[in-house]
Amino acid sequence: MVFQIQISRTETSNVIWVGNYSTTVKWNETVHWSWESKLPLECAAHFVRIRSVVDDAKFPELNFWSSWSSWQAVHVQDFLGQDALFVFPKDKLVEEGSNVTICYISGNIQNNISCYLEGEQIHGEQLDAHVSTFELKNVPFIRKRGTNIYCEENQRNAISDGTVLFVSKVLEEPKDFSCETRDFKTLSCTWDPGTDTALAWSKQPSQSYTLFESFSGKKKHCEEKNRCNWQITQDSQEIYNFTLITENYLRKRSVNLLFNLTHRVHPMSPFNVQFENVSATDAVITWKVHSTGDYFTFLCQVELHGEGKMIQQHNVSVKVNGKYLLNELQPNTDYVAQVRCADANHFWKWSEWSGGDFTTPEAAPSEAPDVWRTMKSGSHNVTLFWKPLSKFHANGKIRFYNVVVENLDKPSRLEHHSIPAPANGTELTLDQCSYRIRVTASNSAGTSPAAVMVVSADPGNKEVEEERIKGTEDGFSMSWKPQSGDVMGYVVEWCDRPQNPLCDFQWKNLGPNTTSTVISSDAFRPGVRYNFRIYGLSTKRIAYFTLSWKNYSTKSQPAFIKGYRVYLKSKAGQCHPGVEKAVLSDNTVCCQYKIDNPEQKTFTVENLQPESFYEFLVTPYTSVGEGPRGTFTKVRTPDEYPSMLLRVILPVSFCVMLLVLGCHLKSQWMKDKCYPDIPDPYKSSVLSLIKSKVNAGKLYVHHMAIED
Repeated sequence: MVFQIQISRTETSNVIWVGNYSTTVKWNETVHWSWESKLPLECAAHFVRIRSVVDDAKFPELNFWSSWSSWQAVHVQDFLGQDALFVFPKDKLVEEGSNVTICYISGNIQNNISCYLEGEQIHGEQLDAHVSTFELKNVPFIRKRGTNIYCEENQRNAISDGTVLFVSKVLEEPKDFSCETRDFKTLSCTWDPGTDTALAWSKQPSQSYTLFESFSGKKKHCEEKNRCNWQITQDSQEIYNFTLITENYLRKRSVNLLFNLTHRVHPMSPFNVQFENVSATDAVITWKVHSTGDYFTFLCQVELHGEGKMIQQHNVSVKVNGKYLLNELQPNTDYVAQVRCADANHFWKWSEWSGGDFTTPEAAPSEAPDVWRTMKSGSHNVTLFWKPLSKFHANGKIRFYNVVVENLDKPSRLEHHSIPAPANGTELTLDQCSYRIRVTASNSAGTSPAAVMVVSADPGNKEVEEERIKGTEDGFSMSWKPQSGDVMGYVVEWCDRPQNPLCDFQWKNLGPNTTSTVISSDAFRPGVRYNFRIYGLSTKRIAYFTLSWKNYSTKSQPAFIKGYRVYLKSKAGQCHPGVEKAVLSDNTVCCQYKIDNPEQKTFTVENLQPESFYEFLVTPYTSVGEGPRGTFTKVRTPDEYPSMLLRVILPVSFCVMLLVLGCHLKSQWMKDKCYPDIPDPYKSSVLSLIKSKVNAGKLYVHHMAIED
């Protein structure tokens, strides 16, 4: 049947609503229908009437409208008295954004009434002599305790009344509805419930949630508003079709989710994470996973963190036990390693991280200290400076620095100095000899490579021409002309605090192609003069050797020695500019050095080439001529020393004793008086011993120099 309903307000002729209601009815059955008026029923009389028609093909003869029923009056509120004032509806519940009609009823038609919404006056229209209505459109949510509305009489003895309009947030459809299992025993379903629609004083509690699974027909009321657990039965159900229903007093909403159980596996966190075989550069991380079956494979992700950032990430396939080698680690470093796992066949989600921390042990420092020196003018007092190794190269805590001093001119025991860290330098008092100085840094695991510096007896430093520059905010900008020769680099030195006796000595290493730089320091201050010295370091390899011989008794020598001649032969046959050439009796060309001081017992042969063979001969001369020329001695200059050298001279000493035959024959007396023999140093028995050692390959020049 179809029922047509009319509703009138105030009087029967004022029809405000007409509608049809269809339903199936039985004989003598009571039918129920409801209608909600926008205007509270207390504000005006309402009237309703109804008629019907049979809408059924089985009864075509009844397909006509019945007569209207009589009007039924609905009077909710009777007249309330002359001094009464009432506001309706009372404590109405609506959704945010709704339109609401309110009214007031005044018993005295002469009353001047004003109405207010949250303190702001509102204006309406008069329905009759006692009733005025107000239409509020798109009402906002203000607070959970409701929105206040009140009306009052504008007289001295005012009467008033009001109501609270409970405005609820609109019930939202659940978002991000998802279900997963961690153990194939329980499905954990979660969602974002959105805004809570609960209001104060239990006018409307929080929305409720119900989980319904269509294949099994089961339903569960959820205790929490954002999650619900569903027990997995042992009936091998793999496909699930869930409907999540949410509702409050005003609305109902729902969302659906269809999925395969094996595709929604969220593994539990790995456990028993351990670190094994931790060395300075490697460590093995092991862990276990919660197995879910013999055929289940996990994809595990290993992350290594150091100094607050991730530095390595690796993926590992795991059944039950996981293991991975972490390499390329830094010694003496704190690390944090963590692992998480997921289903390798149907990736859904990573598990939570599990992990721990470990520290690699120390290793020997991997780089030589950055060393420089200062020398006091006119002395061999050397102050060594070195910079602390970076954490990357120190490989641990530096405990002390080793300084080894070797005399290159006089074979002697090495001089060792151990300087406790964190010292950054030391002073050495040396004599007028050449020295090789090695500096290393040591920690508990070992010693660094050596920084080598050679201090020559004759440094040969050339003062750079002094210039004046001005500093800027960026520092001091300086430049210089490229040095001649094969320069391996430059060093700039200065004092950060030149007025301070401690100076705070600094230096900067630069490459061979650099001829300018900017020196900046936080210690620089305006108005202070700073001195900078620039050194060029050359890779020009020049070998030296020094010849020396002992004095001898003049009583055994019949003539006065006026000096010496040094002859040098090489395969190249070239002599350094300024050195005379001499042709020997066998037409061999050699270089000749003259020593005109008979008291001089040493001579340094310079400008030789490394990795080369030379032959030399020393012979004295008198006013008559040179002594006999004996056998040349062979010398090989060594390979280039790999470290930075300032100036190197390694002497090779030859002890020469002159033996003169006595005049024991009468026939030789006149010859000795008029034409004395010139002594031959190479007829000495001591020299013969030395020569045999040279020929045996045990006497070589073992160093070369780099000029600065």
